[in-house]
Amino acid sequence: MTGHWLDEAVAASQLPTPQVFPRELATEVDSYLKVSMEFLPMLTTDGVRDWLGWRDFEYHEDEAPRRLHGCMVANAGGAVLLMDSEDSLEEQRFTLAHEVAHFVLDHLVPRDWALRMFGESIRPVLDGLRDPTPHELISSHFSRVPIGVQVKLMDRNQTGTIQSAKVLQAERRADRLAFEFLAPAALAMETLSQHSEDDGVEALATRFGLTRRAAHEYARMLVRPRRPERFSLVRMLGTDGRGQ
Repeated sequence: MTGHWLDEAVAASQLPTPQVFPRELATEVDSYLKVSMEFLPMLTTDGVRDWLGWRDFEYHEDEAPRRLHGCMVANAGGAVLLMDSEDSLEEQRFTLAHEVAHFVLDHLVPRDWALRMFGESIRPVLDGLRDPTPHELISSHFSRVPIGVQVKLMDRNQTGTIQSAKVLQAERRADRLAFEFLAPAALAMETLSQHSEDDGVEALATRFGLTRRAAHEYARMLVRPRRPERFSLVRMLGTDGRGQ
């Protein structure tokens, strides 16, 4: 059974229910979302900064230099997902799902909320073409709506360790949504129930094309879930879409 926020996020992605596994999410993303992919060797934070600079995107965050599996660069309701070309196929599969999850949770849903609240007049603000008016700024939770180019690297130190509870929560939600894209919980639980604990992890990895590390983490999420989070995309944005 998935949580309410997870059901909302899957619906917001508009991606079809997977029928074949391992799921080839790349072809579906290209068809249903304004998302493209670029593969770079030895992807790093410095490499992302260089990539942005070559395209005249300003990026001023002071990120600790480190290796990356992937990075989301979103703008105007679309995104480019940068991925490490030297990762294994299984690692790339999960990285793609994770970055798509960030695109849905951190860019697409807040942007859609703003368009519903303010109409087309807010689109130039979201696209970074004009500043928001005082009325727009005082609207509840408007500060959470991405404006202009959005780069999702997440705040970590040089070893990749997450250093804040807020970032950890965002990463966990992106991971959980990524797993749901690649291995829907009902099917994953069915697979786990047919095997012992160790064999179940291996079966999960094989059926859904996950690394063994990712399969182990997903099995832990499903079999020994944390206390359910009271989280909703609607509550996060402070409206049900019908007005404040």
